Amino acid sequence: MTLIRGFCLTFLGGVSVGVCMWSIKWARAWKWENYWLLYTLFALILVPSGLALLLLPHLYRAYASLTPAEFWKPMLFGTFWGFAQLGNGICIHRLGFAISNALIIGIGAAFGTLLPLILLHRGMLFTPAGLLILFGTALMIAGVALCGWGGYQREEAARRQGRESGFPQKEAALSHITGTRGRYVVDLAIGAVSGVLASLLNVALGYGGDIIAKVEAKGGQASWAPFAVWPIALLGGSLVNFAYASYLLSINHTWSRFISNSFIIGAREAFNPILAGCLWMGGIALYSSGTAYLGALGVSIGFALFMSLIVLCGQFAAIITGEWAGCESANYRPFIFGIALLFLAIGAIGAANYVE
Repeated sequence: MTLIRGFCLTFLGGVSVGVCMWSIKWARAWKWENYWLLYTLFALILVPSGLALLLLPHLYRAYASLTPAEFWKPMLFGTFWGFAQLGNGICIHRLGFAISNALIIGIGAAFGTLLPLILLHRGMLFTPAGLLILFGTALMIAGVALCGWGGYQREEAARRQGRESGFPQKEAALSHITGTRGRYVVDLAIGAVSGVLASLLNVALGYGGDIIAKVEAKGGQASWAPFAVWPIALLGGSLVNFAYASYLLSINHTWSRFISNSFIIGAREAFNPILAGCLWMGGIALYSSGTAYLGALGVSIGFALFMSLIVLCGQFAAIITGEWAGCESANYRPFIFGIALLFLAIGAIGAANYVE
């Protein structure tokens, strides 16, 4: 029964994170920067802080007992991770769900597993677990390369047909002009860097061990104690996202879009980023709680299930929202092969964690 509960929580967490950004395509009056500012407020500030305060007793006392180093280390790495979160939002806007999801999740999973192995457990490189991780990383790189090539062919097809490749014309608020080949390469580079930096959230949580210990000493439940690290680490990440969104709001003169002449329109536009923020943070919380019920499987099958669902749900959202509409099979065949390699890679990394 405990395993079933763990798998259910992991499944729900993966689906929640995988579809969380779907609502960005529902915007009609707000621009990207309006959406992203409110999304950041809920995803990185209000929801994680609310969960921590709700589930952990005497949280303020635990925070008050922290040394400066115990506070600043997770916040610092969270700040660097904030660039990955920002890059994710930019790539979803410019490239759509399909490409950005595969690129960032693929590279993030590879580096998030490979970097700790190289930096902290170098002696394991040529053990069965280490070889599986290296094999999984190679599959990830191949899969991401195929996804990038498939996306390039999609962009070329959209350019020839004179249409938007990521956002249909009816979604005028967030649609964008199909860019040049050079811009596509730049967008891929942003996604690749974001994938590498995405692994730093795990580093931030790793440096939150003292916070977790102090929260548990104050009576916090072990499976919920990591929630205390999120308000600190995600606060750092929010600074980058708030700064960039505010910059765009100023230069594009879009602050006024927050104040709509119609209450119904304003409420509808605000609902989209609020829903996305709650789904993202809620999915992370469900997964972290689910691993507590999976035991040894939590770092193997649980990881593979969670990452696979994020990729799968992201691709489902891309198909439903018409990102591949108008493309011939030759355009998206490399992308399908790339997604298949990503699933194999996730499975290999999950098996490596289990062997370890």
